Amino acid sequence: MSDITIIYLLIIALFVAIAVLVATLLIYQRQKKAKEIKADVRYRQDFLNKSYYFFNQLPLIKNYIKRIRRHIEYIELSDGWTINRRTMKFTYISLGISFLMFLFLMLVEMNLYFFIISILTIYIVHNQIVRILVDRLENRLLIQFEKFIGDVRHHYHGHGMIDEAIYDTIEGSHYEISLHANKMYQVLTSDDVENEIDKYNDLAPNKFFKTFIALCYLVQKFGDQIIDGKSMFLSNLNHLKQEINLEILRREKLNYLFKSLSIIAISPVFFLKLIEGWALMNLPELSVYYNGAYGFVVEIILFFVIIISYQMINRMQNNSQEFTPLINRMEEFLLRFGPIRDSVDRLIVNNYGKSMKLDRLLKVTGSQSKVELFYLKRLTWALIGFVASLGIFLNAQYISRNNILDGHSSSSHQVEMKAEAQLAEFDKEYIRMFANKKPTYQEVEAVLADNSSIEDKQLLAITAKRIQEKLKVYNQSHFMWWQLIICIFTAITFYQIPLWLLLFRRKVQQMNMEDEVLQFHTIILMLMYIERIAVEDILIWMEEFSQIFKASIRKCLNNFEYGDFEALEELKIDEPFLPFTRLVENLQSASDKISIPQAFDELVIERGYYQEKRKQDNEIMVNKKGLYGKLIAFIPLGAVLFLYLLLPFTLFSISQLVNYSSEIKNAL
Repeated sequence: MSDITIIYLLIIALFVAIAVLVATLLIYQRQKKAKEIKADVRYRQDFLNKSYYFFNQLPLIKNYIKRIRRHIEYIELSDGWTINRRTMKFTYISLGISFLMFLFLMLVEMNLYFFIISILTIYIVHNQIVRILVDRLENRLLIQFEKFIGDVRHHYHGHGMIDEAIYDTIEGSHYEISLHANKMYQVLTSDDVENEIDKYNDLAPNKFFKTFIALCYLVQKFGDQIIDGKSMFLSNLNHLKQEINLEILRREKLNYLFKSLSIIAISPVFFLKLIEGWALMNLPELSVYYNGAYGFVVEIILFFVIIISYQMINRMQNNSQEFTPLINRMEEFLLRFGPIRDSVDRLIVNNYGKSMKLDRLLKVTGSQSKVELFYLKRLTWALIGFVASLGIFLNAQYISRNNILDGHSSSSHQVEMKAEAQLAEFDKEYIRMFANKKPTYQEVEAVLADNSSIEDKQLLAITAKRIQEKLKVYNQSHFMWWQLIICIFTAITFYQIPLWLLLFRRKVQQMNMEDEVLQFHTIILMLMYIERIAVEDILIWMEEFSQIFKASIRKCLNNFEYGDFEALEELKIDEPFLPFTRLVENLQSASDKISIPQAFDELVIERGYYQEKRKQDNEIMVNKKGLYGKLIAFIPLGAVLFLYLLLPFTLFSISQLVNYSSEIKNAL
């Protein structure tokens, strides 16, 4: 069964599955009765809500819908009907665009390899679509929250009661933020506020919501204070609004700079066949490269370059600055087997120093993965790299041999297409007869004379020479020792890929280190004048809102009871970043010699400077990310132009020059 037949069968099966789903949905809608539903008319007649309940019963798509719903629930504390509708809206948009892309790619090229590449490409683009939709929802909520804080500040001026200020603001707020405001009001007026705050923090969409409710609780518990003639709570709200505005500006600038970079990075995969068609139209002889092993290998290389570039751009554009844990259930399952566990343990023992550094790197990057799992991941990647490269070589040889048998050889003989096809069919029998042998010209000619109907001696000699040339290329298309070396080198390279990704992850985090330290300054400014606040309380707050320094601060808190000064000293050793070290030194002074307001009085004096520095650092960081993003985005395009256009022309020109030179020498 040919590749095209397989593709057609898969497409037909896909259409049949969609038709069955649509038909089943229509039947389901007709048979559904309005029973046990005490909701409004919208709930009972809404298509999106009905389709949510229908698709949520199908095993193949149920988990996908739940995953999208979790993203929405994390941001929006809405009712079930609204979340169901938004979930299905996101689902239809993402799957609809992905399906249209799939149809376009299938019209561009119909072979099994391009089909697999298209599926993987669409999967990545689909994830990007979902991320964009979720980011838009989160950005809108953040803008609403900034306005909400201003309204709370206005109402607090009137009567000085936080819970009443939040309650008065709910009515004039947008729908999404009003749900969070209502939840905050319920938390602050509950009997067990601390427990309810912990529950709300699990639902809060970002750190700004956590900060706001914590500030409200602190003022409710300890009371507001007047510092330099100003309300401490209102000043803290101003600081929080400034933080939110900075975050909104940072996101808008990042979205502007990265707006089209993802499309630029992934677009070359759509133009490979168009470039190939243009090249073959101008120089048909290039089919030797595009239809042979060269074209297959280059397509695989370009695909990996495109995917890696795309993932790096997404990492730098990530608005949340949070990284998903590097935890894989499959690796945890494999690690249960004794031989695999022993091999990984032996690898860790033999590289104990590197393993400790790796463990430190995993904690710093917030990977939440054990060293054993990470080493198993590297071994898995190495195995994948070896098997993939071995498969590529074997398949390239298979393509080369098939091209020789079908007449797509690199021979210098130029004949018409139909004649070449007839000659290829004639030569195929004899090439297979002498496969993996080294017959002489005389032996090939003798076999042709005995088995063919060719009587002309000159034509017999030409045919024998042609078959021998093809046979030479055919026999050279086998697995060689240097290809095994390349497979081993590829396995070693793939073994390093998880580590490189982790280092890249660390590099992206380092770009945000200064920004996070300045956020710590804002937190300290909010807490420093509260009575009975201690250094340990400040560290708890820093740990709650930290991403980069989270692991080190948590370790410091665990060691705090054995000696606060010593724990802070170890924190300085763990995190030698100079601005963070100075902050820790101030905490040491506050724990040993002076009060917290005295230790951080320079933050108050230089508040304006730090604010301007924060804006400047944000701008520099965003511009730097944008510059790196542009550089990475155009790497796939450059690789396509060089490997898929310039290099085939160059190789063909060199081969033609060599042929002309040999003909001139023979003529002389």
